[in-house]
Amino acid sequence: MNVGLVGCGHIARALAEGWSRRGSDGAPTLVFYDIDASRAERLATLCDGEAVPTLTALVAAADLVVVAVHPQHVAGVLAGVGKILGERPLVSVAAGVPLLRLQEGLPDDARVGRVMPNVAAALGLGVFLLVPGSLREREPEVTALFALAGDVVEIEEGAFDAATAVAGCMPGMLACLVTAFAEAGREAGVPAGVAVRLAVAGVHGAAALIAHEGNPATVAAAAATPGGMTAAGIAALEEHGVAAAVQAAVAAATARAAELV
Repeated sequence: MNVGLVGCGHIARALAEGWSRRGSDGAPTLVFYDIDASRAERLATLCDGEAVPTLTALVAAADLVVVAVHPQHVAGVLAGVGKILGERPLVSVAAGVPLLRLQEGLPDDARVGRVMPNVAAALGLGVFLLVPGSLREREPEVTALFALAGDVVEIEEGAFDAATAVAGCMPGMLACLVTAFAEAGREAGVPAGVAVRLAVAGVHGAAALIAHEGNPATVAAAAATPGGMTAAGIAALEEHGVAAAVQAAVAAATARAAELV
């Protein structure tokens, strides 16, 4: 499959790296276009793809088009590709742009859907929220494409922004928590570099363990031996309102989605 990426920013790079890391094992051929031609060329070089000079050239070379531009630029992209899209499916990964707005910007018979990735796609560990929209018979190939770089979860659009706050924003939010753990370790006497290393390794192993068990509550209960260090730490987190802080973060990110366009 030839996949055309419109826009070559952080998310496009994460997707391209996630797909190209598979080598010849089902990896798509990638075509890039960006209003800044140098960005498209750099990403094409990094991911062994092709940079093209126009939207028209990208659509002509693609079997599927992924729109990865800032939300305020989506309408312009749709106007540029609508008449030449044909039967090619189009998937938008732009936050805050609802399916209805995508459909209104394209011909009535367009195959269009929404996906929200996160940057862990670069490592093949992404989470992809999928609203199939009007993809219809093209949905399986879209799902298979994104599954090459992580886990695809189909979701109703009404829950899309909140789900994005949980999954799509997770790398950034979790990085803040890891930084806080490292800083707390440093203040308690652990050398700064060691504290960062321990916090990063700790969250890496913990995430793998939780994924293996499939239930974070089970891991928390197993780790929190009554009267032990972990139990004392969890009690302090609860006392200082960590759950409320996370809920506020998810609510703020969800609210922000409506302000992006």
